[in-house]
Amino acid sequence: MSCRMLLYIGIILFQRVISKSISNGTIENRTESLERSFESLVMRINNISDILNNLPKQMQIEKHPVFYVELSVTTTLNINSIVKFDTEFIDDGNNFNTGDGIFIAPISGVYLFCWTIQTYSSKTVQTELRVDNIVKGIGLMTLGSGAGHFATTRNVFCTVNRGDHVWIQTSYYSDNNFHVPHVGVRSSFMGLFIQ
Repeated sequence: MSCRMLLYIGIILFQRVISKSISNGTIENRTESLERSFESLVMRINNISDILNNLPKQMQIEKHPVFYVELSVTTTLNINSIVKFDTEFIDDGNNFNTGDGIFIAPISGVYLFCWTIQTYSSKTVQTELRVDNIVKGIGLMTLGSGAGHFATTRNVFCTVNRGDHVWIQTSYYSDNNFHVPHVGVRSSFMGLFIQ
């Protein structure tokens, strides 16, 4: 209940006390009764206001972060390069930055991160999921000649602290080829808060 609503209720009760006081007794009795009623009303409003302000945090609705992003162009990255997924489809909470490819966790807890890497014949891509520069998972896709276009997906559950930076980074190979076909699977990255 808002403070405005409480004030409105207080004014209505105050008007009832005034009308009741005027119809009974002397002016002194009416004034004393009015003062007592007003003080009681102020105490009740303060009590209700305290209760509303001290509601437990678990009763407040908290939006859980989720994001899903993709690469829009074929890219070759050197070793230890952050993959800058540049096309955002979902980002509840606005925690993923398509400019640098980094997700910043708004709340602590267990998250599920998934990333898919698409490459093509004779190419290799090795990636890592990093949380504050600590490797939490590795994905590898290496194709022989004549293999065509293939994708691989890696899923990782991990604990993340509020404010941690999370990203996908290349590792080991000097030429990591991310292929973006006109149709079909694209390289992507998603994160979902679990609990």
